[in-house]
Amino acid sequence: MMKKGFGNRIIVGLVIALTAVTHWLLFYIIIINSFKTKAEASKLSLSLPAEWVAWDNYKYVLTYKDFIFLRSMLNSLIITAVTMAVLVLVASMTAFVLVRRKNRFTGFIDKLILAGLIAPLSIIPTYWMLSKLGLANTMPGLILVEIALMFSYATMLYKGYIATVPREIDEAAILDGCGWRELFFGIHFRLMKPITATVIILRAFVVYNDFSNPMYFLSGSKSSTVQLCVYTFQTTYGTDWGHLFAAIVLVSLPPAVLFLIMHKRIMDGMVMGAVKG
Repeated sequence: MMKKGFGNRIIVGLVIALTAVTHWLLFYIIIINSFKTKAEASKLSLSLPAEWVAWDNYKYVLTYKDFIFLRSMLNSLIITAVTMAVLVLVASMTAFVLVRRKNRFTGFIDKLILAGLIAPLSIIPTYWMLSKLGLANTMPGLILVEIALMFSYATMLYKGYIATVPREIDEAAILDGCGWRELFFGIHFRLMKPITATVIILRAFVVYNDFSNPMYFLSGSKSSTVQLCVYTFQTTYGTDWGHLFAAIVLVSLPPAVLFLIMHKRIMDGMVMGAVKG
């Protein structure tokens, strides 16, 4: 049994190591080729640049067509920030009501939210509704679509977390004169920080890196998102991998910063959930 367990640990360790090496190798290829000339970057080699172009590729990407890349990145950041703010508030409040204020309607609402996890996005009806609301091809319209797609998932996460909070906390707060609003914002919302960090970091990456929804529900270069802009670089330059890799590196910076800021909250939540009481 001990030999079998030791062998399993070796296999798991090798798989993890291989996965880590693969990810870091891809990251290395992208970064090192972003400093190469067009001809050298097209070879996609692992070697250091024979001719360093320093920051020329990055400068070109940032200043291309009146700073369209920076505008697109700003659009993506705005869409992501607004989506996360509304999603966190609405999903957490909905989960709180479903768990703590049950009535004859909450069961039906709960089933509707669960159905939202498996219901696919229908592009034509969604675009028709946005057109009727005057939100087609606008950032607010895209934000509504993103929130709707993630609402069920986020609500289920919040429900599971709120269910672990002892009801005695609610009873003590109500005895002290707290209303439901004070109970949620003053107590529960603060206790939700770890799960909120989890929702933000998991869903923000999806919104920021989304390609299909902006392509369907957003049009026009002024409203372009950063992923659509990178796609434009690829189709425009063809084999100019130096510029494309530089754009990919720049696109990766905001998610990396967000992860560094939020990962401690996620780990705190995992530790908190592992400790009984």
